[in-house]
Amino acid sequence: MGSNTIDIRENVPLAALTTFGVGGPARYFVQVSSENEAVAALAFARERDLDHIALGGGSNVLISDEGFSGLVILNRIKGLTVEEADGNVLAHVGSGEDWQDFTDLCVARDWQGVECLAGIPGTVGASPIQNVGAYGQEVAQVISRVRCLNTDTGKAVTFDNETCAFRYRESIFNTGEAGKYLVLCVTFKLKRGGAPVLKYRELEAYLSGIPSPSLADVRDAVIAIRAGKGVLIRTGYESFKSAGSFFKNPIVTQAQFKHIESLVGGHAGPTNWAWPMPNGDVKISAAWLIQRSGFDRGYRKGAVGISPHHPLILINGAEASAREIVDFAAAMQQRILDRFGVLLKPEARLIGFSSSPFSALP
Repeated sequence: MGSNTIDIRENVPLAALTTFGVGGPARYFVQVSSENEAVAALAFARERDLDHIALGGGSNVLISDEGFSGLVILNRIKGLTVEEADGNVLAHVGSGEDWQDFTDLCVARDWQGVECLAGIPGTVGASPIQNVGAYGQEVAQVISRVRCLNTDTGKAVTFDNETCAFRYRESIFNTGEAGKYLVLCVTFKLKRGGAPVLKYRELEAYLSGIPSPSLADVRDAVIAIRAGKGVLIRTGYESFKSAGSFFKNPIVTQAQFKHIESLVGGHAGPTNWAWPMPNGDVKISAAWLIQRSGFDRGYRKGAVGISPHHPLILINGAEASAREIVDFAAAMQQRILDRFGVLLKPEARLIGFSSSPFSALP
């Protein structure tokens, strides 16, 4: 089945398009490489009253064993144009561009702003949706605007940084307006010749022997640290079938934090596993909570397990099903809730599930 501008396919397997390597087929599937093709794909979905999702690198998703009953749009919209503005660089990047290729380009051209985000799998279009962040940087710090298609109308709309409503691992695109927009292009405001900002202790320690680290030094250090944790999906490095960090680091009130502190009896200082937020709340390491609840690195149950390098990475060890992964994650979530009163929320996007597969979530 198709149209004049796009090639619609039916019952296309999705597992191989994800880094987890699990999931059933898409009822309808199309790959788009331009705005016009994306408009046509959305029109196809509207005409048939189909749900739809956009898929990029497939690195932050868990697709159900039943697959997805609507239209899957594989985003391969490419392109890069550059403007100079007041000593800054405005890079307009197609949403289907590979994120690692973009960070490498920024480092090569001496554009500061995303060097700490090297090694994150996926495409540029996913970066504003998740407000991706790592090692002291978030894309919210450098995104100027995001051009999208309204999925209801097929019309283009542009959001500035403030309108994107960025928060920790959140934006309007994965909260209140989830599914309402398809990202076409992201504009980044980067500093030409800017010095890297080192705010993350692990990264500072790794670079302590270099007096004035360059952007390339920081990028390479981040790649090396990620590789050591087994979360780098890159040729030549050990990696696992995973969706990256499965859970978000929770943010709790001061009162909740004091309660958690009392439960652990002061065996770990706050700087090791918790970080104060500007509003007085405290962000807690989900990895620390997982380990404190008895789930160690390398723990396995059947075909699913925890990475031997990092507690936040759930891995598909041997042809696991999506249900097995969900059940494993739900057991972790429930034990941490029982132990600490903290509900870990998935960072991985759940696709094709009729409702939340986690009993502890609404």
